[in-house]
Amino acid sequence: MGHRRTAGRRGAAPTRPPAARRLVTAAAVAYLANCLWGTAVAVRVIRTRKLRVVHHGLFVVTAALTGAAATTPLWTRDRSALFLLPALVPLAVAPRTDPRAGAHWKVAVAAAPSYLGALLARGRRGG
Repeated sequence: MGHRRTAGRRGAAPTRPPAARRLVTAAAVAYLANCLWGTAVAVRVIRTRKLRVVHHGLFVVTAALTGAAATTPLWTRDRSALFLLPALVPLAVAPRTDPRAGAHWKVAVAAAPSYLGALLARGRRGG
């Protein structure tokens, strides 16, 4: 309601759709929460005998939000979510790696530049 659309004005850059910005932000926040939870489990700050489902649930939310956000260029003019496309590869590979092996966290961290790029591009005006 409070967002002004400038697409119809000459010389004015169109504003980014709030839904696209929110999806990119939500995907990045879910990714960060998942990484923080996984790190806390790995360094044994949190014991997950009965809470293993939390990390799995966070992963499903992260993957779903990232997938949804990555589609926003199809239905909006916002192209910042294109940065999330490379993150889909580590998200597909991470569940297939052994969490006790070093490869799991390395694969998970490989998605970080995609989320950072999407957040930085999301914050730019007129792109």
